[in-house]
Amino acid sequence: MTQESATVQRELPEKDKQIDERDRPESRAAETVPAPTTPVVNRFWEVDSWRGVAIITMVIFHLVFDLRNFGGFPFVLHEGFWFYFQRFTATSFISLAGVSVVLSYNRAQFRTGSTDGLAWKIARRGLQILGIGLILSLVMRVAVLPPIDFGVLHLIGTSIICSIPLLNKRWLTLSVAAVLYALSYLLQFLNVQAPAGVSWLVPLGIEPPGYYYSDYFPFPHWFAVFLIGVFVGTIFYEGGARKLPLPNLGEIFPFTALQFLGRHSLIIYVIHQPILVGLLLLTGTITL
Repeated sequence: MTQESATVQRELPEKDKQIDERDRPESRAAETVPAPTTPVVNRFWEVDSWRGVAIITMVIFHLVFDLRNFGGFPFVLHEGFWFYFQRFTATSFISLAGVSVVLSYNRAQFRTGSTDGLAWKIARRGLQILGIGLILSLVMRVAVLPPIDFGVLHLIGTSIICSIPLLNKRWLTLSVAAVLYALSYLLQFLNVQAPAGVSWLVPLGIEPPGYYYSDYFPFPHWFAVFLIGVFVGTIFYEGGARKLPLPNLGEIFPFTALQFLGRHSLIIYVIHQPILVGLLLLTGTITL
């Protein structure tokens, strides 16, 4: 969990949010792509802090998951508190990935004064995240563990790529999200299933009978969540500037710690489960 973890600079304080002349678009580019009236910043403390909260809830949920699956603890995960706890975490990660794509697009457009090459830059990022997801899938297969055929990294990587034509088209984005939501619930209502043993339809939310998985985010429903994040990004961060006045809490604890976690969400996602399982094994809490 998580849409989308490269090395970035910290958000600039309010008093330093002045852009040097070398960062301004050249006059010719500015005629085609107007610069926003408020300077673009590298990070927004509220976005990173929210992602940091999601990282914490993700680790907590996976700890409970490991205790239940490997230690026999009587946690109920498919309904009640832990079900909605997991939904909050997943929705936060994926919608924030959509917001982040818009922010990255707007920052790059502001700095270059052009949209040339931006589609490939965003697609490359999506391919990187998708590639990490495919590596995890291979590891799970080799280790003979429950598969990850289309987990959160597959979903976020694919969503980044598929969202490129919709960036800064807010109402089209919202319309596509609504259609995908309707489609996902229609498939669920009709109980559409794939033939036994057929897993290539799993990304579309069409599962074979008895399908069991470690991590699963069917594309129609969760891409809609990602697009909601894109829509929110185009509304509240139009032109790369925050549209709602917020106090600058980015230098105050616990927001400093949350931002650190949020800025390193991908690496934490990749390594946290081996660390959790290792610690539980060392303490004798679980056995494999």
